[in-house]
Amino acid sequence: MNGLPRLLMTGATGNTGLFTLRRLRALQPRRPVLALVRPTTDTAALDELGVPWHVCDLDDPATYRGVVRPGDVLLETANLRHARRMLPALAGVGVTRAFCVTTTGVFSRHHSYSALYREIEEEMRRSPVEVTILRPSMIYGNERDHNMHRLLRLIARVPVYPVFGAGRALMQPVHVEDLAEGIAQAVVRDARGEFNLAGPEALPYRRIVDEAFRAVGCRGVLLFVPVRPVAALVGVFQRVPRFPVRHEQVVRLQEDKAFEIGLARRELGYAPRPFALGIEQEAARLRQVGQL
Repeated sequence: MNGLPRLLMTGATGNTGLFTLRRLRALQPRRPVLALVRPTTDTAALDELGVPWHVCDLDDPATYRGVVRPGDVLLETANLRHARRMLPALAGVGVTRAFCVTTTGVFSRHHSYSALYREIEEEMRRSPVEVTILRPSMIYGNERDHNMHRLLRLIARVPVYPVFGAGRALMQPVHVEDLAEGIAQAVVRDARGEFNLAGPEALPYRRIVDEAFRAVGCRGVLLFVPVRPVAALVGVFQRVPRFPVRHEQVVRLQEDKAFEIGLARRELGYAPRPFALGIEQEAARLRQVGQL
């Protein structure tokens, strides 16, 4: 026995989860891990890493309670909403420690789920399981992110990019590899508390887009569009099935999303890369996989 408690990991094949798992294997190669996966999960990456897995429904404790051991540690990277059912169930079988990835969306005034996220975090604080809360900002870094790869592909084809408002609202994206390092270090160091895991500095949205143009090698033009009429139109057209933009998205682009990461720097050795470097690396990755 190596003395390290086994990790029960959710979301192990997701973008953040897989990078985190690989980093944990590098830092603690002998630590036992059991991945909790859905029936439809492609487990090839887990098999390649030699990580055993158990098929279950994270919202149904009966499907995984039988494989849990007292002293196991939960690492939740799938979706913070699963924690509502998992933490009480795991506490009942002797789990006393967990690391849960939530979101900086808890700080938003306009996110439709922010109230729910705050409620779940409060439940984590009251849980009999001691929970370390890890909050990523907007994640980017490769073709699996839900944000920047779409922007890069669009501006590589269209030289004019519309910006709602003045583009001065702040954003602090985090590269997926830096996020994974922060999560892994929290686990390895058994860090206690709540940590924001964002990029090194908050940048105006117009700077974000400028850096994206630079990364794809284009000299683009930003077209600034007044917010109010656009928000009003989107509010009407979002009722149309499959309309690609939501009113909330337009409004949130005017909200500063800047976060304090000093605690993560001090206690986790967290050192995220500058956005200009990270977006350049993502563009290179997209070229490598034929998506740019």
